[in-house]
Amino acid sequence: MNAATDRRPRRVAGVYRPPVNAARMPPPRPGPLAQLVRTANTLRAQLERDVLRDEGLTWTTYDVLVLVCARRAVETRTAAVEVGIAKATLTHALVSLVDRGLVRRDLHEEDRRRVVLRPTQAGMELARRVQGPVEAAQARLFSEPGMPSEDSLARVLRSLATRSQQDSTTDEPDETR
Repeated sequence: MNAATDRRPRRVAGVYRPPVNAARMPPPRPGPLAQLVRTANTLRAQLERDVLRDEGLTWTTYDVLVLVCARRAVETRTAAVEVGIAKATLTHALVSLVDRGLVRRDLHEEDRRRVVLRPTQAGMELARRVQGPVEAAQARLFSEPGMPSEDSLARVLRSLATRSQQDSTTDEPDETR
């Protein structure tokens, strides 16, 4: 058998070279989840660039600030879960917010090991000021013909997030899927 008729995979300098006439597998294609994440990344980058940068905020710091302002008092672990970030990411965001006097950290009244986040007056004012342009950008996006209502899309996304959190907290695979 010579090299021209040999159909076995061959290695050349440690690199796998498939046979020339091998059956080709279809390439993987991104699904709706990949598109959802890409869309979220695009929107986040646009809002950071067009609205939040002027106020010295990232999406994460804005999201944490708005949550703390809406709740008036929230524990750090609850804030991380609500925003959907790791506790280390929350800690990094809080360094900026606390240093700027927008949020303060207080020890929990009953359990001194836990930390409660509270907005300052400056934090409330900034959150209110930035919320307008963020909502205006949101309204522009949803005003396009054929777009679902903000409420219906929010419901679907909330449902996906809830399902994802439920799936990640169970150790047993879901046989019904």
